[in-house]
Amino acid sequence: MLASISAPDTSSGRTTAKRLPPMRLWLPYVLLYATMLLCCMPPAQAGTSGLPPIDARAFILMNADTGAIIATKNAYQPYAIASITKLMTLYLLFKDIDSGHLQLNQHFVPCRAALQTGGSSMFMHPGLPFTIAQLILGMTVPSGNDAAVEAAHLVAGSVPAFVAEMNRTARKIGMLSTTFHDPDGLPHPNNMASPYDVAVLTRTIMTQFPQFMPFFRHENFTYAGITSPNPNLLVGRVPFITGMKSGYTDAAGHCLVATGTQNGIRLIAVILGVPSFRDEGRGFWRASWQSLKLLDWGFARTLWLPSVPHLERTSAR
Repeated sequence: MLASISAPDTSSGRTTAKRLPPMRLWLPYVLLYATMLLCCMPPAQAGTSGLPPIDARAFILMNADTGAIIATKNAYQPYAIASITKLMTLYLLFKDIDSGHLQLNQHFVPCRAALQTGGSSMFMHPGLPFTIAQLILGMTVPSGNDAAVEAAHLVAGSVPAFVAEMNRTARKIGMLSTTFHDPDGLPHPNNMASPYDVAVLTRTIMTQFPQFMPFFRHENFTYAGITSPNPNLLVGRVPFITGMKSGYTDAAGHCLVATGTQNGIRLIAVILGVPSFRDEGRGFWRASWQSLKLLDWGFARTLWLPSVPHLERTSAR
């Protein structure tokens, strides 16, 4: 039996009945439409109920001890990462120190390539010596591009050789969506990484080189008579924060890797692409705020609330 609907017959002024086609003819179109709607919907993420809005292009929250992923947004897509690149530079420098090739108290003077590097700086001067410890702080606090280029020369002899090692190491530790073009993160299409890869690198540093983690907790760094503040505004202000690295370019926006520890739980928050501002300080404040929201939620969830997805999906009555 066919269904019918009433439609006006404009020629006679009467209402006539139009027959609908059989269900077997229009049902496939309904099913196709429903499938398209489902495909366009964002995937549900178990365990993220109550997560506050995070104003960033992409992020990930990871347990540093287990590698468990707690929350994500666009976490596996590569993006520009600006000076977050220096985490790989630091990792290779830490490996070199650990091997005995370099020592923290060794003194050097800057090479010409470091002195000619633009952008953010630890303010190296010709002939002014620095120690390896100062070189590390020059990257972790003011994010000195000169310090990163100097580290590349000390570890590998040249920037090209160092960058090749950066990319080899990235593959070795599982950063499969990452490419590096330089040791400092200055803009280039080949400086890209996903939030997941950055979290993997951060976790690797925390696991393999815990002795170097105090370098990431400095609020300020003074060299050549100039004191530079840490753009990670959580450092020194939030007791559980242990680091770790900021970054900014026009292409990348404001980026921040923030690490924290509470009650023996260590979390890593990677925030990429916080909307940029002409006022760079305001941008880093906002990146720090997004990271703090993510970490606060993660600690509350990890420490105090069990993961009960079926309860989280239950609607209030």
